[in-house]
Amino acid sequence: MTVQRASLRQPHAREARGWHQEWSLRRAMRMARIGYWESYSAAATDFWISPEFASLFDFQTSKGSVPVDAMQQRRLADSRDVLHVHYAACWAEGRPFAVETKLVTSDGRQLDCVVHGEAEFDASGRVQRVFGAVRDVTPETSAHRRLAESEQRLADFVGTASDWCWETGPDHRLLPHPDLIDGNAALQTVASGGKARWELSYAPDEQDAMARHKADMEAQRPFRDFVYTSIGSDGSRISICTSGKPIFADDGSFLGYRGTASDITQLEVARALLDQRTRALEEAQRLGRIGTWNHRLDTGRTVWSPELYHLLGLDPAAFDPTYDGTKAYFLDDAAERMLEIQKRVVRTGTTEAADIRILHGDGTPRDMAIICKAEIRDGKVVGLIGTAQDVTDRKEAERRLELLAYTDPLTGLANRALFKRKLAGLFEQPISGDGRNALLLIDLDRFKEVNDSLGHSTGDSLLIHVASVLRQELDPQAFIARIGGDEFAVLTNGQCASADDPIALADRLIAKLSVPVELAEGEACIGATIGVAILPEHGATAEKASRNADLALYMAKEAGRGRAQLFEPIYAEAVDQRLDLGRRLRQAVESGGLTTHYQPQIDLKTGRVSGFEALLRWSHPERGPISPSEFIPVAESTGLIVQLGHWVLRDACRQMRAWLDAGLPPRSMSVNVSPAQIWNGDFEAVVAAVLAETGLPAELLCLELTENLFVDHTKQKVSSTLAALSKLGIQLALDDFGSGYSSLGYLTRLPFNCLKIDRSFVDGIATVPEKRKLLGGIIALSHGLGMSVVAEGAELAAEVDLLTGFDCDFVQGYVFSPPITADQAPLVAAGIERDAEGMKARRA
Repeated sequence: MTVQRASLRQPHAREARGWHQEWSLRRAMRMARIGYWESYSAAATDFWISPEFASLFDFQTSKGSVPVDAMQQRRLADSRDVLHVHYAACWAEGRPFAVETKLVTSDGRQLDCVVHGEAEFDASGRVQRVFGAVRDVTPETSAHRRLAESEQRLADFVGTASDWCWETGPDHRLLPHPDLIDGNAALQTVASGGKARWELSYAPDEQDAMARHKADMEAQRPFRDFVYTSIGSDGSRISICTSGKPIFADDGSFLGYRGTASDITQLEVARALLDQRTRALEEAQRLGRIGTWNHRLDTGRTVWSPELYHLLGLDPAAFDPTYDGTKAYFLDDAAERMLEIQKRVVRTGTTEAADIRILHGDGTPRDMAIICKAEIRDGKVVGLIGTAQDVTDRKEAERRLELLAYTDPLTGLANRALFKRKLAGLFEQPISGDGRNALLLIDLDRFKEVNDSLGHSTGDSLLIHVASVLRQELDPQAFIARIGGDEFAVLTNGQCASADDPIALADRLIAKLSVPVELAEGEACIGATIGVAILPEHGATAEKASRNADLALYMAKEAGRGRAQLFEPIYAEAVDQRLDLGRRLRQAVESGGLTTHYQPQIDLKTGRVSGFEALLRWSHPERGPISPSEFIPVAESTGLIVQLGHWVLRDACRQMRAWLDAGLPPRSMSVNVSPAQIWNGDFEAVVAAVLAETGLPAELLCLELTENLFVDHTKQKVSSTLAALSKLGIQLALDDFGSGYSSLGYLTRLPFNCLKIDRSFVDGIATVPEKRKLLGGIIALSHGLGMSVVAEGAELAAEVDLLTGFDCDFVQGYVFSPPITADQAPLVAAGIERDAEGMKARRA
């Protein structure tokens, strides 16, 4: 029984082991994602598949069988035909196969599969069954696919980057680069490998750096951004920046280095150029004393350049350039101005500049030229950038130049230019209602006499004294200027409450300036005349105010000097008339509206007409004939007198030449010469040119000069001019002798041929014995000096008889003829001479 039980238990154990093995196999197939299939005929319409197959690929089976059509529908079309060809070949020829295909699950997922097939032969060698396995390789193919994509991305990154990868062996020699690297010979030398980096040709000045790099690699230390210059066999150069790390095996043994490198040749060139330009900019900023700054609107932060800190003497570590921090350093209204400028720049997006004064860190003021510009990105202002230049030296020079340009160097007062600017500025701002401004024009009396008699140094001392008196007597707010040789101007700056105040002030100044002054050269006594204009009543503009004050000064002089005169509107009317007269007179000169009349001069010994005096006449187009006493002063004040004088000279010489050509006897032609003609040019050349042009003999021309010629002008100029005229053969006559500032010195030093006695000495000699004595003395004096005498203004026959008795040479006056036209002159001269001949005949 025992044997029987044993025999009975043995089959049960074997059966259990078989079952266990089958279970393990199926479990392994599920884990490996493998399914089993069988086909029993090439024409079979279904397959037998294992439960693992059905589970893996989601097939519904009937006792393990699945239709061939259902299997075909699960395969993708591009692999369906290939699998069918291999399956048919296996049945026909017994050829095994392994085909990659894709199967689609019932929910539409695609699975990557490998279908294996193998034939089973019968005893006669015919295929009786085809069986195989299907393995789901989706996880493997997905992993391979991701790996390929990752490798491709890496290849794309490396292929498009300017860097390249490198490796070395344990001996630090570079391995050849697997891919071709484009570049010059120096780069190709590096890429070809076979050498350690320090065995390559590199720039000599990098020897120390290369030695340190070698020590790092031999110590197996990682390194980053090591830069060196490789030199190729052809002399080409390339700058390389490289980084690397040591690589070790699992057992810790050193395998070499791996790293990346970049061609930074162009970057190094650009960096060198940038460094050069940066140094040049820094040097330019240092030389130009320029600092930069920027301000961001989003953060409100302001950043200064180191140069700006240096310019302002501030420590970058201790000073924060905020508005509150810098405000205390701005002088005057500079902080408010800068704030307004920055607001405008932000609002308009433009650039603005300004000059400001700021306090240096050492406490001294500095002048800064500021430029502020908007920083614009994407059409929007995001901040401000600017420069600050220390222009203190230039501003100081400008201030010194301005001081020189606007200061009288002798008195230290303002000069005429600053006076004009100050007066103009007065009208650019509202005049305060609590006071009036007054303009005083001061002219010193008798200053020229003192200057001429005591010398220019005395005159300078006197002007300094006058400036001192004005400073003492005037309010500190008053503006004082020296606007001419002996002319001063005062702006009272609102000190006058009424129109009487400036007159009282002017009277006080006149009193202070009219006392004798003790100077080193002696005592000097002058006075002052002052014209006053109230502003703005007497002038709404600087030009009108100055003009009206000058008119008041002129009227004060006309009234006798040594007094103050307030402007009155009637003065302006008189000036307007004079200006109109000047304009019309100039038009007459240019258009030929002037004429010359001639008054005969009679030789008292022979009764003949010895010559004529040419006298200018003008007929106003509206007023008719204008007296020379009215238009000659206008011509002198406008400078037109020179042109008038030259015109009369030419016209008279031309007329005498015409009379000579007509057969009339030679007679002298006297022409008046204004002092301005001699003072303002080469007069002797003008006369010589007129004589040459008209052909008049020089001895027939007599130029009459008044004593005004010698006032306020150098004797040398007058002496040289008269000497040159005398050398031409021209006669010179001293006109209106005794009516002005007479000096016998003129008669002894200068080459006068004739003396013309003023009409004031001739008028009344028939009834006033004292005049006869004086007249006789003058004639005797002239003859004693070898000069002939012409008496002007004789109107009575008795006066002519007395002049004849005094042995006077020539007489000129209405007793013989008034000034007459050129057509009348020869006839009148003939009549005078006939009368003289008739008188001689009657006496005989």
